[in-house]
Amino acid sequence: MNQAPEETLRAYVGAFETLDADAVVPFYHSPCMFISPLGVIQVSDSSAARGVASHLIEHARSQGYRRTKIHDLEVRTLAEGLASISGVFSRFSSNEEELGRFGFTYTMRNGPAGWKIVVAMAHDAPSREG
Repeated sequence: MNQAPEETLRAYVGAFETLDADAVVPFYHSPCMFISPLGVIQVSDSSAARGVASHLIEHARSQGYRRTKIHDLEVRTLAEGLASISGVFSRFSSNEEELGRFGFTYTMRNGPAGWKIVVAMAHDAPSREG
């Protein structure tokens, strides 16, 4: 798996859209960290990552989530095998109603199994111009 970080991000979003935690977990480095305005979660192994992914998926499911659109994607190479990727996720329901949008910044590392998310940060999305 020798994809670019943005291709891995798109595959990760596709996995999340299945609403199956087991499809999402392979995208996380072990260990990894999740940071949001609600707090910080340190994840030491795939079992703990499955728990976090299940929680995120259940929250999305409770809102009627169906798909995610990525906006304003920026990829920055930090070093060989290390990248920062950021942008905005817009989440939509099955009837195409926008459920919400938030900014994201992920630090990703490329290893033998491909690009993995080491730090996942959710934050406010930049305000819309217009």
